[in-house]
Amino acid sequence: MNPPAFLPFSSTERAQPAMLLIAGYACLLVACSPTFNWREVALDNAPVTVLLPCKPDHASRMVPLAGATRLMAMVGCEAGGATFTVAVIDVGDEQKVSAATQELRAMSKATHSQYLQHGSVLVQAAVYGQPNASRDEPGALSSHAVETFFTGLKIPAKP
Repeated sequence: MNPPAFLPFSSTERAQPAMLLIAGYACLLVACSPTFNWREVALDNAPVTVLLPCKPDHASRMVPLAGATRLMAMVGCEAGGATFTVAVIDVGDEQKVSAATQELRAMSKATHSQYLQHGSVLVQAAVYGQPNASRDEPGALSSHAVETFFTGLKIPAKP
């Protein structure tokens, strides 16, 4: 079937601008997907809530700490070229938390870390990666992202 005489272009030629428009919208959607998609995550069996920039993975392992082997539960994810983690360890004795913090700090390879205590529970928030800019840019870790992560770490006051 031939196009009507008043249309100077063939159907293929008319479809090309529409295809370009659809491809352009698809590129915009991909470009608008945030590098840091922040979400609040509550840790299982721990009095901790954390703000993570991506969907977290959960893991646990036994670690030697404060003179005993202890269970360390972790959540973490990768975004913007960095890894964000929160580890929780019940040291068993409130008096041993300070020593356990020093041991954990010595073992850690994190570029940025923060340690909190809740009774006998030690919490380590850590970022593995260096900020590249002062603001969030696509695919780049920023000091703002590191600050958001640490300020999003919530642990209740000791009862």
